[in-house]
Amino acid sequence: MLYTKYLKMHMHSSFQYRANMAFIAITQALVNIGEVLGVWMLFLQFDSVGGWTFYQSLLMMGVIYTVFSFTECFARGYDEFPKLIKSGEFDRMLIRPVGIHYQIFGSKIEFTKLARMLLGIVLSVIALVNMNIDWNVWKVLVLIATYICGCSVIFGLFVLSAGISIYTVENLEFLNIFTNGSKEVAYYPINIYAKWLARFFTFVIPVACFNYLPLSFLTGTGSVPMWLCGVAPLFGMLFMIPCIIFFNLSLKRYKSTGT
Repeated sequence: MLYTKYLKMHMHSSFQYRANMAFIAITQALVNIGEVLGVWMLFLQFDSVGGWTFYQSLLMMGVIYTVFSFTECFARGYDEFPKLIKSGEFDRMLIRPVGIHYQIFGSKIEFTKLARMLLGIVLSVIALVNMNIDWNVWKVLVLIATYICGCSVIFGLFVLSAGISIYTVENLEFLNIFTNGSKEVAYYPINIYAKWLARFFTFVIPVACFNYLPLSFLTGTGSVPMWLCGVAPLFGMLFMIPCIIFFNLSLKRYKSTGT
């Protein structure tokens, strides 16, 4: 498969400078560990935040670290799409007999992001072990769907940002409010924020579908009906569909930069 060749190419390129790759990966992981320590210090002063304990919040951080880092690793081409336009590489992609999404996926793969993903998995395991959840088949499926939903939402945001950059060429800074901003919001339960903000990150950008709602189902807490919390990740996965449609429609209006 062509994508396998893309993976091998980027892996070979990354491991040409092993020490540099290891240093970047460790540095990124340490930054996230610092954020976890900040949350831990917060819970030293308060027993709960919005009715959620430290380990419940730790699970939220573990989920967002995992899904954001995984998506950044394999969908980095969309996040850095403006560079493809400005360099003229995107023009070359359009004349190749290969699907454009296929090429964008293969244009940039950053394996250093996997260190943060592993950290997220470790944090999730630590949190789940200490939460005493009464497990059953449905809760296992909801937990799996939570991670899939998280990857779908973050991927949708990257694609949406790429679609907008077709019109603007530059990667507008305000878009970081939705990409990196969504990550910051997902560190804590959505019910601690103002109602308008909680609704925005529930119904517009469905962060709550892989944050507050499914984890409420796992813990049996919150005021939202449990059945709705359980199916929330399925609705959240749908977010990437309009984002992809918007990107594909934007392609029809693309004009070469002349680079």
